[in-house]
Amino acid sequence: MSNLDLAEPAPKNTMMQLFQPILARSPEGGHPQKDVLPLSQFLALLREEEDYWPGEQTQLPKMITRLRKIFYDKWGWNKELICRAAPIECRYQVTITGTPPNDETGQSRIRRTRHYKKNNEVEKYRLVTYRADDRVYGNTRVGQVPFIYQHDHQEVLLPDGTYCDIAHVLAGLDAWNNPQLVSPLPQWLSFLHALVPHCDSNMDLVTWLGDIATSAEDFVFAYLRNNKHPLSEHTEQHYVYVNAPGSDMLGDIDSYAIAKSYDLSGASGKRLTDILEDYYTGPGRPYYAQRRYTLFSEAVGLQWDGRKFANEEAWIKKYYPQLRDATTFMIFSLTEEDVKSIALPFEVWCGAYKDVAKCELLLRLFLKALQALI
Repeated sequence: MSNLDLAEPAPKNTMMQLFQPILARSPEGGHPQKDVLPLSQFLALLREEEDYWPGEQTQLPKMITRLRKIFYDKWGWNKELICRAAPIECRYQVTITGTPPNDETGQSRIRRTRHYKKNNEVEKYRLVTYRADDRVYGNTRVGQVPFIYQHDHQEVLLPDGTYCDIAHVLAGLDAWNNPQLVSPLPQWLSFLHALVPHCDSNMDLVTWLGDIATSAEDFVFAYLRNNKHPLSEHTEQHYVYVNAPGSDMLGDIDSYAIAKSYDLSGASGKRLTDILEDYYTGPGRPYYAQRRYTLFSEAVGLQWDGRKFANEEAWIKKYYPQLRDATTFMIFSLTEEDVKSIALPFEVWCGAYKDVAKCELLLRLFLKALQALI
């Protein structure tokens, strides 16, 4: 069975079981087909960003951070998720606003980012604009949104007809180069991390584990908004599609496969765009397209015996608390209630919403989908 032969989940008018997508044949919800760039065009945009930093194009650790920050910055990235890369400058000005940014046609080019106040969504936008001292355009584009960030351009169409969020690849590679434990405690108190929510790997948290955690987090918020009535499977499936779509999950997996297959230290003299082009379109593409799932599985400690994951139960036991704690981080980061924002994630950490967040089920769904692709 080829990757593209993987069965789609059941349609909404049939009996269904929850399904974790890993491959996608259409853009994620809210991303019109007309706005999706082919990989080749997106790589050309990334090369322009590499060229903005003369002499640094092959300094991969620094360049990966600069590119990642176009798409993921603020909201804890510098303080919690990839601390070591915090001093590295991004080309653009990144601000958080509650006002939808509009272009000259009156249409917003920026996706709304979910945040909650009293368990209800509030509008937040991550706005990326040119600075007044841009080395290419000077002050002629100050305040404008660069094309690379418009219209969710980070989700691209791959040559094989599937979709992949390349910004997720960048996030994973940056964490690979800057590994750390994620904890609310300062580093000098990290020996106490077992006493608080924590994730052992920031790469897990900024990729697949974080995406699955956003599904669990949405289960909790929807449950509370629904007067604590159980959610239907269709509603839960909707939140899985919204928070962990196949294009995001493929980008997550590819970050591990690329990190294990290429030298990211910069010693090779290659640009990141050279590596991405080789991985997705080079002579070895069929190999990587099939091996990506095995490479990912090995990286996160899964043991494939030729038919199944031999250590699935031990792996679930290890990652259940990691996903629970990742869910607490997501809830805290999305809650606009100051000190009160600690209460709900603390309850989740203590197990109060175990049957709502369904962390174990979500992990098993992920492994089921992954196993079908190996």
